[in-house]
Amino acid sequence: MLLSPPDRADSPAQVSFRRFPMNNILKSTKQWFQGKHLLALGILALSLVLVACDANAKQSTFGTAGPVAEKQLLLFNVLMWVMVAVFVLVEGALLYAAIRFRRRPGQPLPKQTHGNTVLELTWTIIPTILILGLGIWSVTTLFELDKPPASAAGNTLDVTVTGHQWWFEFEYPNADGNGTVITTANELRVPVGRAVEVLLQSDDVIHSFWIPKLAGKVDMVPTRNNRLWFLADETGTFYGQCAEFCGTAHAQMKFLVQVLTQEEYDAWVAGFGQTPQLSAAAQAGQQVFNGAGGCVVCHTVNGSDNPAIVAGRMQGFLNTEVGIAPGPNMTDLATRQTFAAGLIDLNRENLRVWLTNPEDIKPGNHMASRATIYQTADGRTSLTQTQVSALIEYLLSLK
Repeated sequence: MLLSPPDRADSPAQVSFRRFPMNNILKSTKQWFQGKHLLALGILALSLVLVACDANAKQSTFGTAGPVAEKQLLLFNVLMWVMVAVFVLVEGALLYAAIRFRRRPGQPLPKQTHGNTVLELTWTIIPTILILGLGIWSVTTLFELDKPPASAAGNTLDVTVTGHQWWFEFEYPNADGNGTVITTANELRVPVGRAVEVLLQSDDVIHSFWIPKLAGKVDMVPTRNNRLWFLADETGTFYGQCAEFCGTAHAQMKFLVQVLTQEEYDAWVAGFGQTPQLSAAAQAGQQVFNGAGGCVVCHTVNGSDNPAIVAGRMQGFLNTEVGIAPGPNMTDLATRQTFAAGLIDLNRENLRVWLTNPEDIKPGNHMASRATIYQTADGRTSLTQTQVSALIEYLLSLK
């Protein structure tokens, strides 16, 4: 309210107020909430609710599949509803007071109140208790989820995850408990019901590792190791994502988590890296992979890297002017559901499009910018379609 100067300082009865147009505001608000405006507002609100609450969405945090994500969701829900209750209570009281006790025409200046000890203590003590309680619970949960439970000791699966622009590398230093080392990319396979301890690293810039339905996100920082752990309660495919902006193709830096039965996981470990039986077409493709295509400069296929190939890769590193970026290990490519960092389904048609011009699918990728066969006027491969077809046959034989 705006005060007009009184005619006499000792005559408060002379004080007058400029009329605050509350009635006009209420009238305008009432008119706005009628008809098409109210309908549009309702549709917008309903849309937001429906979009936000789909627990079955691939990367929704509301449909959990493991104890880590479940406890994080519980903490989030409690904090959110407490905050909603406080907001509704405070804003409701504020709006009620503003409308119920608004000055009406002809009313005198109301009695002024300066301080209310009981009220002030109430709105100080209650929030303090809430903040302390929620803070203690949050910190307790944070420490509880820092490491796997004691019951998992001695039976955890260790995985080292390295973030690259723009794909994830997974290394199992002891995949079967007998010292077997497995290196793969973009699809993480783990057994159901077994705690997985993840060591997080970055090869270039800051990334963030996130599997919404299984665990919260943790940053991957160059020169520093971070950790998280998770456990999946059910088999299936879960979707992960880099959650820290890391450059041109950040939004296309995805990965899958394949949760298998223990028997399926053991079979995958036992079969990993075994030299496949190659058809004549696949053998021709292997020659393209190791020769004209130059794929071997950045990519590895376990079991096929003889000394000559290793030497050729090193020479490629030495001769390049732009620098060679490490590429995903291709050993088990044909067993994966996707490629290009979880971006597209793995099939012949998509492989042909990718090998012809990867920039069309994933702008900014290093394969397009650094591989010799793509340094052409239009960015398309310099390989013939016959060579591309042979290369596809070889890649699809890597099981």
